[in-house]
Amino acid sequence: MPRVKIGILAVICVGIGTAIYLLAFRPPASVPVSTSPTATTKLPPTAIKIAKLGLNIPVQAAVVRGNQWDMYDHSVAWLSTSAVPGEGNVILYAHNRKGLFRDLYLLKPGDSVLIQQRDKWVTYVVDESRAVKDSDVNSVLSLDNRLTLFTCEGSFDQKRRVVYASLLQ
Repeated sequence: MPRVKIGILAVICVGIGTAIYLLAFRPPASVPVSTSPTATTKLPPTAIKIAKLGLNIPVQAAVVRGNQWDMYDHSVAWLSTSAVPGEGNVILYAHNRKGLFRDLYLLKPGDSVLIQQRDKWVTYVVDESRAVKDSDVNSVLSLDNRLTLFTCEGSFDQKRRVVYASLLQ
């Protein structure tokens, strides 16, 4: 096969691979903005500790612009338009990789998740863990006072893992 045809084939393969990657790793289309106060008036989460998974990771504020979710390589993202601990649905999300949320699927009802706000820790207890379609935005939305953990899952990240936890009073 001539070099030009091989080069064109390579470009086509890379283009198709990129398209598959972008489609497979896209987060849900949009997340509605919460009307509750945000980090400017309340204490945002600053760290997450999950003893069962051996995690103690910083948390950083993040936003969704259109279909682009802020993501961090070494910390968990707190959707800053969601609530702060104790004030409603706290949405935390991270990459599905070692040191972040790769093992989130191992959490079972009754497991503890601790969230730090400055110098205090708030405890949540896992109620449910499930896989959902990558387009299921409603799986993270709630008016409940809870913690929602969210990551990618499955072959080519075609699903999402959602873990729900209730605030321990």
